[in-house]
Amino acid sequence: MAEKTEITTARVATLEKEVRERREAHEAQRDVLHAIEVEQTRAQADWERLREHAAEELGLAVEELLQTEADLEDQPEALRETVEVLRAKIERLGPVNLLALRELDELEERSTFLTAQRKDLVEALRALDTTIREIDATCTERFVDTFQQVNAVFTETFSNLFGGGTARLDLVDEDDPLESGIDITAQPPGKKNQSVQLLSGGEKALTALSLLLALFRIKPSPFCILDEVDAPLDDANVERLAGLVQAMTEHTQFVLVTHNRRTMARADILYGVTMEEPGVSKVVSVRMED
Repeated sequence: MAEKTEITTARVATLEKEVRERREAHEAQRDVLHAIEVEQTRAQADWERLREHAAEELGLAVEELLQTEADLEDQPEALRETVEVLRAKIERLGPVNLLALRELDELEERSTFLTAQRKDLVEALRALDTTIREIDATCTERFVDTFQQVNAVFTETFSNLFGGGTARLDLVDEDDPLESGIDITAQPPGKKNQSVQLLSGGEKALTALSLLLALFRIKPSPFCILDEVDAPLDDANVERLAGLVQAMTEHTQFVLVTHNRRTMARADILYGVTMEEPGVSKVVSVRMED
């Protein structure tokens, strides 16, 4: 009887152990099944998201995409061919640049910045061009006005220095005064009207002095230095030049470098260099009014 009890007890223990092992296996299988269900749910959600993204990229409605999938499921051969074609296209694309989107954002930002800079430059150039045109218009107006004044005073000064005759200034290109050259036409007493290039050396010098002094009469300067301007002139012209210069000393102080006695006779102060001893120069000044 005791032997039967032991056998029964051992069998019960074995069954209990088997039950525990099977229960543990069942629990493990149930956990695995739960994990598979969770993964299936996640995969289904990813699939739905990819389907919506694909529909958005292809510009199709989800229903149209589902219909396309259904059609492909009915045609496995066509589906495999489509997969092969897409796989070949992907391989031809080469390796994927994972930084492409970031680089695209950087390039778009750079493009936006450069576009704004270009717009600013175009507007600045337009404003500068407008300013230049306004300045050119003002300069042209002032130049033409000053040119007319100088022309009138030049004619008067020429007549005073030559004791008669006439002269005038002409613009080579009247349509573009700022870039135009200037022609000087002179007619000394007793001669025909001709270009200044055809005058003698003394007449050219006196004509140039007429223009220079005309400019000083229009816009006086504090100082004016004339160096040997009377050298090619005869005595009568020297007298007329000295008289005109003396009349202009009210607004301008003239310094004349000359060896002509008639010019020196009209000066207020004379500065000369003398050599009392050989090799020793000395500056001497004389105030004529004293």
